[in-house]
Amino acid sequence: MGIDRGLALAADVTVVVVDDHAGFRAALKMALEANGVRVVGSADGGEAAIAMVGELEPDVVVMDLAMPGMNGVQATRAIVARPRPPAVIALSGSRELMREAVAAGARLTVLKDADPLQLISAVRSVAGSDNSESRPMGVTSEAKLASNDE
Repeated sequence: MGIDRGLALAADVTVVVVDDHAGFRAALKMALEANGVRVVGSADGGEAAIAMVGELEPDVVVMDLAMPGMNGVQATRAIVARPRPPAVIALSGSRELMREAVAAGARLTVLKDADPLQLISAVRSVAGSDNSESRPMGVTSEAKLASNDE
């Protein structure tokens, strides 16, 4: 029996989780780690995320977009401006924020209420590719995003 390549790839990837809600951060960390992803840090806001990325140099940042203070779009812009930036996966329910995050340099967008396996898939996807392409992921319907924009 061989090693699951996706699991092996995920275990080699370092991730920082950023969300202003401690419970959601903890749930994301638990879901990622339960699927073989190594979470090396978590931050509660944009400023803390930028500092943590500088210190830990993760491969991937899972970034909430709607946060007080420096939001996830602003933090993404600063993070991807770094030399050898990590891939940023943006989490939101807002279509507008998702567009802004992609424009700021986020590699993927995932609905915040998506199945955790979509996030695991996103981490594996960006970990195994270069940082040249941004695309939405986990968008279940335009109607759902539109209703979250209101």
